[in-house]
Amino acid sequence: MMAVLLLAAALFGVGLLVFWMEPLTVLSVIERLTPNVTYRVRTHRPVVALSFDDGPHPTFTLRVLDILQQHDAKATFFLIGERAVRHPEVVSYIKAAGHEVGNHYFRNCPTLGHSDADFVGYLEQTEKAIGLIAGPKLFRPPGGVAWPRQLRLARAHGYKCVLGCAYPHDPIRPPVWYMRWLVGKNLVPGTIVILHDGISDPSRSIEALPHILTAGRKKGLRFTSIGALVTEAARPVETS
Repeated sequence: MMAVLLLAAALFGVGLLVFWMEPLTVLSVIERLTPNVTYRVRTHRPVVALSFDDGPHPTFTLRVLDILQQHDAKATFFLIGERAVRHPEVVSYIKAAGHEVGNHYFRNCPTLGHSDADFVGYLEQTEKAIGLIAGPKLFRPPGGVAWPRQLRLARAHGYKCVLGCAYPHDPIRPPVWYMRWLVGKNLVPGTIVILHDGISDPSRSIEALPHILTAGRKKGLRFTSIGALVTEAARPVETS
């Protein structure tokens, strides 16, 4: 019995370590376990993708857009459909600034209890609300969790499911220093960063953002949208 308890405690400790430190060394294991989810893009090009969840927000999203403009950075905004319906002008601002929009479901709630018909319906409602046009479409399930069959349904409707590999858990309000450290250490070519502009208090995320952008620039990295990262990574390497 004691051995079982010690093993459980050890596994719990390892889980906490992985949760808070997000070592890139374990990412290959996660990718093998969930092959239908994109966490990063394999490339040697000096490009990383920046993404923001849970918007649009009439105040916080605009503050994020200002910071991105100051740093000449692009991003993907995963938008909640019902919020896009309430704030269509913010969706327009995002697009006008040259950023990408992705589908973050119609409601900010788990998909796990939804029927297949409801799941597809919410995808389509959000698609209409955010004005996704023909071409590659990105989906990020709320909370980063969905049933495998739901991911298959999304893929059948033209979506690529994307999470990330540099996520500082900003909805639970960690210290700004931790957010800067976690994202900064995982900034390598092909990284996908996850932050939030639509949570109740994204002030820590907004405070950390300029430092994250500066840290990436110091590493010689350029911040772009997920779609642009995928496109650039697919280009053949030029040889002299």
